[in-house]
Amino acid sequence: MRGRKPAEEKVVPLTEDGGSLHNLEERAKARLEEIRPEGLTGQLRWTFDRMALPLCHPTVDRLNRTNAFMFKQLCKAVLRFERLELELEELTEIYESETRNGKQIKSRPEVAQYNETFRQIRSLANDFGMTPAAERGLSGGGQMGFNFTDPNGPEGYLT
Repeated sequence: MRGRKPAEEKVVPLTEDGGSLHNLEERAKARLEEIRPEGLTGQLRWTFDRMALPLCHPTVDRLNRTNAFMFKQLCKAVLRFERLELELEELTEIYESETRNGKQIKSRPEVAQYNETFRQIRSLANDFGMTPAAERGLSGGGQMGFNFTDPNGPEGYLT
Protein backbone atom coordinates (compact mmCIF):
# COMPACT_ATOMS: atom_id res chain seq x y z
CA MET A 1 0.00 0.00 0.00
CA ARG A 2 1.41 3.37 -0.99
CA GLY A 3 1.07 6.66 0.82
CA ARG A 4 0.77 7.59 4.44
CA LYS A 5 -0.91 5.11 6.75
CA PRO A 6 -4.23 6.33 8.24
CA ALA A 7 -4.51 7.21 11.91
CA GLU A 8 -5.73 4.19 13.89
CA GLU A 9 -8.66 6.05 15.48
CA LYS A 10 -10.04 6.96 12.04
CA VAL A 11 -10.09 3.39 10.71
CA VAL A 12 -13.50 1.69 10.90
CA PRO A 13 -13.23 -2.11 10.65
CA LEU A 14 -15.65 -3.88 8.31
CA THR A 15 -17.42 -7.18 8.79
CA GLU A 16 -17.11 -10.00 6.29
CA ASP A 17 -20.32 -9.02 4.50
CA GLY A 18 -19.00 -5.47 4.02
CA GLY A 19 -21.18 -3.83 6.67
CA SER A 20 -19.84 -1.76 9.52
CA LEU A 21 -19.28 -3.38 12.91
CA HIS A 22 -20.78 -0.40 14.67
CA ASN A 23 -23.82 1.69 13.86
CA LEU A 24 -22.05 4.99 13.25
CA GLU A 25 -25.24 7.05 12.96
CA GLU A 26 -26.48 5.90 16.36
CA ARG A 27 -23.08 6.62 17.88
CA ALA A 28 -23.16 10.12 16.37
CA LYS A 29 -26.63 10.78 17.81
CA ALA A 30 -25.58 9.49 21.23
CA ARG A 31 -22.50 11.74 21.15
CA LEU A 32 -24.71 14.70 20.18
CA GLU A 33 -27.02 14.05 23.15
CA GLU A 34 -24.01 13.91 25.46
CA ILE A 35 -22.41 17.12 24.11
CA ARG A 36 -25.50 19.33 23.66
CA PRO A 37 -25.42 22.19 26.22
CA GLU A 38 -28.36 22.44 28.61
CA GLY A 39 -30.90 25.18 28.09
CA LEU A 40 -31.01 25.21 24.30
CA THR A 41 -34.54 25.83 23.10
CA GLY A 42 -36.42 26.37 19.85
CA GLN A 43 -34.46 27.37 16.80
CA LEU A 44 -31.10 27.37 18.58
CA ARG A 45 -31.51 23.74 19.61
CA TRP A 46 -32.67 22.77 16.10
CA THR A 47 -29.71 24.57 14.52
CA PHE A 48 -27.26 23.05 17.02
CA ASP A 49 -28.56 19.54 16.30
CA ARG A 50 -28.57 20.08 12.53
CA MET A 51 -25.00 21.39 12.42
CA ALA A 52 -23.47 19.25 15.17
CA LEU A 53 -24.60 15.82 13.98
CA PRO A 54 -22.09 15.55 11.08
CA LEU A 55 -19.28 16.76 13.38
CA CYS A 56 -20.19 14.15 16.04
CA HIS A 57 -19.89 11.31 13.53
CA PRO A 58 -17.18 8.89 14.75
CA THR A 59 -15.20 9.16 11.52
CA VAL A 60 -15.12 12.98 11.76
CA ASP A 61 -15.06 13.53 15.55
CA ARG A 62 -14.47 17.30 15.65
CA LEU A 63 -16.94 18.26 18.37
CA ASN A 64 -16.42 17.56 22.07
CA ARG A 65 -17.45 19.02 25.43
CA THR A 66 -14.58 21.49 25.58
CA ASN A 67 -15.50 23.27 22.35
CA ALA A 68 -19.30 22.97 22.63
CA PHE A 69 -19.52 26.57 23.87
CA MET A 70 -17.83 27.95 20.75
CA PHE A 71 -20.00 25.71 18.58
CA LYS A 72 -23.04 27.19 20.32
CA GLN A 73 -21.72 30.66 19.37
CA LEU A 74 -21.44 29.47 15.77
CA CYS A 75 -25.08 28.34 15.87
CA LYS A 76 -26.15 31.71 17.30
CA ALA A 77 -24.27 33.48 14.50
CA VAL A 78 -25.96 31.26 11.90
CA LEU A 79 -29.39 32.13 13.32
CA ARG A 80 -28.55 35.85 13.31
CA PHE A 81 -27.27 35.56 9.72
CA GLU A 82 -30.45 33.84 8.54
CA ARG A 83 -32.62 36.45 10.29
CA LEU A 84 -30.66 39.32 8.71
CA GLU A 85 -30.82 37.63 5.31
CA LEU A 86 -34.63 37.47 5.48
CA GLU A 87 -34.81 41.08 6.62
CA LEU A 88 -32.61 42.28 3.76
CA GLU A 89 -34.64 40.33 1.21
CA GLU A 90 -37.75 42.18 2.35
CA LEU A 91 -36.24 45.65 2.68
CA THR A 92 -33.45 45.62 0.04
CA GLU A 93 -29.87 46.55 0.89
CA ILE A 94 -30.09 50.26 0.06
CA TYR A 95 -32.40 53.18 0.71
CA GLU A 96 -32.67 56.77 -0.51
CA SER A 97 -32.22 59.66 1.84
CA GLU A 98 -33.08 63.31 1.15
CA THR A 99 -30.43 65.60 2.60
CA ARG A 100 -29.45 69.21 2.11
CA ASN A 101 -27.07 68.00 -0.61
CA GLY A 102 -29.88 66.24 -2.46
CA LYS A 103 -30.81 62.60 -2.74
CA GLN A 104 -28.30 60.09 -1.44
CA ILE A 105 -28.36 56.33 -1.79
CA LYS A 106 -27.19 54.68 1.42
CA SER A 107 -26.58 51.18 2.60
CA ARG A 108 -28.77 49.93 5.42
CA PRO A 109 -27.10 49.30 8.81
CA GLU A 110 -28.28 45.69 8.56
CA VAL A 111 -25.85 45.18 5.65
CA ALA A 112 -22.87 45.86 7.93
CA GLN A 113 -24.31 43.50 10.54
CA TYR A 114 -24.89 40.88 7.84
CA ASN A 115 -21.28 41.14 6.62
CA GLU A 116 -19.84 41.02 10.15
CA THR A 117 -21.98 38.01 11.04
CA PHE A 118 -20.78 36.23 7.90
CA ARG A 119 -17.16 36.89 8.90
CA GLN A 120 -17.86 35.45 12.35
CA ILE A 121 -19.46 32.35 10.83
CA ARG A 122 -16.55 31.84 8.44
CA SER A 123 -14.02 32.18 11.26
CA LEU A 124 -15.83 29.78 13.59
CA ALA A 125 -16.56 27.32 10.76
CA ASN A 126 -12.82 27.24 9.97
CA ASP A 127 -12.10 26.38 13.60
CA PHE A 128 -14.33 23.32 13.33
CA GLY A 129 -13.04 22.26 9.90
CA MET A 130 -16.33 23.02 8.19
CA THR A 131 -14.84 24.62 5.08
CA PRO A 132 -12.91 22.78 2.35
CA ALA A 133 -9.64 24.58 3.11
CA ALA A 134 -9.94 23.95 6.85
CA GLU A 135 -10.83 20.31 6.24
CA ARG A 136 -7.69 19.83 4.15
CA GLY A 137 -5.63 21.40 6.91
CA LEU A 138 -7.13 19.15 9.58
CA SER A 139 -6.76 15.92 7.64
CA GLY A 140 -3.04 16.41 7.04
CA GLY A 141 -2.29 17.62 10.54
CA GLY A 142 -0.35 14.63 11.83
CA GLN A 143 3.42 14.69 11.61
CA MET A 144 4.93 11.87 9.65
CA GLY A 145 7.51 9.82 11.50
CA PHE A 146 11.06 9.20 10.37
CA ASN A 147 12.10 5.73 9.29
CA PHE A 148 15.82 5.49 9.90
CA THR A 149 17.47 2.52 8.25
CA ASP A 150 20.03 0.38 9.97
CA PRO A 151 23.46 1.66 8.83
CA ASN A 152 24.77 -1.92 8.86
CA GLY A 153 21.77 -3.24 6.91
CA PRO A 154 21.35 -3.69 3.16
CA GLU A 155 20.07 -0.11 2.74
CA GLY A 156 22.93 1.30 4.83
CA TYR A 157 24.82 2.49 1.78
CA LEU A 158 22.15 5.18 1.29
CA THR A 159 23.04 6.95 4.55
